[in-house]
Amino acid sequence: MRRLAVFFILICLLMAVSCIRTKQGNTLVSGKIEGSTGQLLKLQELGMQYSTTVDSLILASAGTFSFRILSKDAGLYLLSLPERPPLVIELKPGDSVAVTAETTSFPYGAVLKGSAASSDLLEFFNSTNAGRKIYDSLENVLLSHQDDPDFALLSLKLDESLKPLWEKQRALEIEYLSRHLNSLTSLLVLNQGLGVNPVLTFNTDSVYFLRLDSLLNKAFPGNKHAAFHHQRIIQERAIETMKQHSK
Repeated sequence: MRRLAVFFILICLLMAVSCIRTKQGNTLVSGKIEGSTGQLLKLQELGMQYSTTVDSLILASAGTFSFRILSKDAGLYLLSLPERPPLVIELKPGDSVAVTAETTSFPYGAVLKGSAASSDLLEFFNSTNAGRKIYDSLENVLLSHQDDPDFALLSLKLDESLKPLWEKQRALEIEYLSRHLNSLTSLLVLNQGLGVNPVLTFNTDSVYFLRLDSLLNKAFPGNKHAAFHHQRIIQERAIETMKQHSK
C-alpha cells in the first residue's frame, strides 16, 4: 500500500513539474547584446496590423537575456532596442534561437543561430539596405525638382539611374524566395519594395505568390500569416477576373 502511495505521489510531482515547464514556455530566444546596459529589450509578436509585446527586460551590464515563451504556432517576432530597427525572428514551437550582437550595430551586425531563415532574412536586409537608401535619396532629389521646366527629362535620366538598383532588388528577392518558400519570412520579402512601389507584384510575378500560398498552407495549416496571404491571393484573382470581364 505504501509503495502504491509513494508511486502516486511521484506521478503527481512529475505532472506538476511538467505543468511548470509548460508555463515557462517551449520556445526560447536568448543571447547577449554588448554595450546595452540599462536598455529596454522587447520581444514582440508581429501581427497583421500591429505588434504585441510578449515579454521585455532591462539589460544588465553583462548584456545577456533570455525570453522563454509558450508557442502554439509558427510566428514572426521582433527583438528590439530603443531607437534601433528591430531584428526579425521566425519562431516555431520548440525552437531555440541564440542572438549575439552589439548595440551600435544592432540589428545589422547580429549573429543568429537556430533559425536559418531568420539569419538569411537579416542578410537580405543587409544586402538591400544600401540600395534602398540610394533609391530613396534619388527619388527625393527628383521630387525637389518637380516644378523645374526640365522635370520630364530629369525623370527619364533618373529612371535609368534607378534601373540597376531595381533589378538588383528584384534578383535578391527572388533568390530569397526560391530558398525559403516554406518560411513565413518569405512573406516579408515578397512585400518589400523600393520607394512606395513593390518590386514583385501579382500581375508580373504570380508564380511566387501562388507557390508561397500553397507551401505555407501545407507547412502551417491554420496559421494567421498564411491565412492572410491566402486571402490576398483570393482578392488578386478576383481583381484579375473583373479586369478580364471588363475588356
